[in-house]
Amino acid sequence: MRYEVRVRVDDISAAHFLPDYPGPCANLHGHNWSLEATVGAECLEGDMVADFALLKAVFKRLDHTCLNDDPEITAGGHRATAERLAEVLAGRLQRALDTLANRPRLLAVVVRETGRNEVVFTP
Repeated sequence: MRYEVRVRVDDISAAHFLPDYPGPCANLHGHNWSLEATVGAECLEGDMVADFALLKAVFKRLDHTCLNDDPEITAGGHRATAERLAEVLAGRLQRALDTLANRPRLLAVVVRETGRNEVVFTP
């Protein structure tokens, strides 16, 4: 890719719980998530790979929600883990990018549950 951009949104407050998990995460609890996307493109549209606002809007939809209530995250009996969140966000981000004429591609999503625990998902 000729161009690569990263956008990050910190402090997305969202709750979740992990049913059948053998520990305290089985209980409802929350995090101030940090979410990041890396996007690449061969050419620009309007002098941009993609408008940062478009990408941030996907992340901000999660603010002040319970991830377990999101049917896309929990589809097929999945639990609302950081890994599952990264996978679902990747799909949502790419669908938003698919609306752009320069056809940017999502290269990676990073989900930070805490300052020390993160998931990197590469579609």
